[in-house]
Amino acid sequence: MPEKSYIYCDYAAGGPPRPEVFEAMRSHAFAHFANPGAHHPLAYLARHEMERLHSRAAAVLGVDPREVIFTSGGTESDVLALRGMLPPRPLSRGGREVDDARPFSRRDELVVTAIEHHAVLLCAEKLAREGFCVRYAGVNSQGLVDVDQLDLLISERTALVSVMLANNKTGVIQPVREVARRAHAKGAKFHCDAVQAFGKVDLKPRDIGCDLLSLSGGKFGGPKGTGLLYNEMTNRLDAQMVGGPQEWGYRAGTENLGGQAGLALAMELAEAEREKVWPRVAKIRDALEGTLKAKLGARVRINGEGAPRLPNISNVSFLGVEGQALGIELGEQGYCVGLGSACAPGETDPSHVLRAMGLSWEDAQGCIRFSFGPEITEAQGARLADLCVANYLKLAELA
Repeated sequence: MPEKSYIYCDYAAGGPPRPEVFEAMRSHAFAHFANPGAHHPLAYLARHEMERLHSRAAAVLGVDPREVIFTSGGTESDVLALRGMLPPRPLSRGGREVDDARPFSRRDELVVTAIEHHAVLLCAEKLAREGFCVRYAGVNSQGLVDVDQLDLLISERTALVSVMLANNKTGVIQPVREVARRAHAKGAKFHCDAVQAFGKVDLKPRDIGCDLLSLSGGKFGGPKGTGLLYNEMTNRLDAQMVGGPQEWGYRAGTENLGGQAGLALAMELAEAEREKVWPRVAKIRDALEGTLKAKLGARVRINGEGAPRLPNISNVSFLGVEGQALGIELGEQGYCVGLGSACAPGETDPSHVLRAMGLSWEDAQGCIRFSFGPEITEAQGARLADLCVANYLKLAELA
């Protein structure tokens, strides 16, 4: 345990597991240790419990248990969605097309936005190197996808459109229902990375119009290393992890019942408290931004302000100073805040999200992401705002 007590304001990168979740994992690890694929009484009990966990997760999402694929997290879910919905290889662009038994495989193009998580963008880049056509939709200065531009990118060869529900850097909520409608109108499937959004907004894949949707347990009090992919029943994914029939044949490997139990419970708890917790947190976030604007004026920019946002995220550019320097000061004062992406450690370049929104290199470098958890208090938020102002004035004087 750290000797110093810290106030954690980096929940967008991941938070602690709930105590109830940890206990559920522990109890399942001992009570259901048998391999669900074996053939004896303890294996049958484990398999029955595994089916029950699928049903619990599905009930939270309002889907069929057979549409839930348990994974190791958001990254695996995103990669399985993208690679699984494209044909095993790109179709020939000049001459005879490659034969494939799946009619949908005649579509071999992918459309994503410029602000997706690296799990989607790096997978898309790899697919492009393999010969697939990948198209990128831009966003406006608020970080909202230009749906009309995206619509122009979708063609009769588009297999999949992938747009996140809420951005992990700014918290901006995308018009995913309209994106789904545009994709379906042209015969494409729609994947939604909902890793940041689950538990903070009302989220039902069928209401959105998703064909696939990704979640990560570590973002809402579940165990790290757990997640799921909602896969609408008529989809036929190309499995990326082979070696067994687990998870409906889409993800081989002995099932992690302890992790699945923790994930299912965390989903239930997050959904149960959603309407009570996050409006209060949003007021603390708004008060922080109000103080910064009142005391620093045009020297701060709230990135994504004016767009619909998650209640717990505030992305602020402190103009004329290095965000990293400000973050170090806050760390010394007991606050842990977000700087670069936790999924791209060691990166020194500004966020690709902020650059896509039109921020200059310098303004993007002055960015800090505050992302609060359910335990944040008004007093902690107010002190954080005052420290940001004092630290900024000190650093600006030194610049």
